[in-house]
Amino acid sequence: MLLTAALTSVCLSGCGTDRFRLNQAYSDKAKAESVRVALAEAEKRVLEARRMPVYPTDCRRHHHSGVTLHDRLDVANQKADNALGDANKQTDECAAWYDKNFKAREPKP
Repeated sequence: MLLTAALTSVCLSGCGTDRFRLNQAYSDKAKAESVRVALAEAEKRVLEARRMPVYPTDCRRHHHSGVTLHDRLDVANQKADNALGDANKQTDECAAWYDKNFKAREPKP
């Protein structure tokens, strides 16, 4: 009978809740949730940092030679050459802008 009482008390004590372990489990769960939220926020910031800025409006500008019907050939040629030079300068500036921003945002190999 004493043996039965001892075994019963030992077995029933195993059914009790270990407060420390339960609190530790809740704490671990809360930390895991905090880590998940922090990782999601970090990923969001990385994507924002990689996003390219708005393309400059100057890079969308079109160039026209301004040649008119009765311009002399040398004048028409000079106007067209000036317009082409401006367009090439704009292309170079916009390409440099894009390259600088692209390199700053993309992951390095």
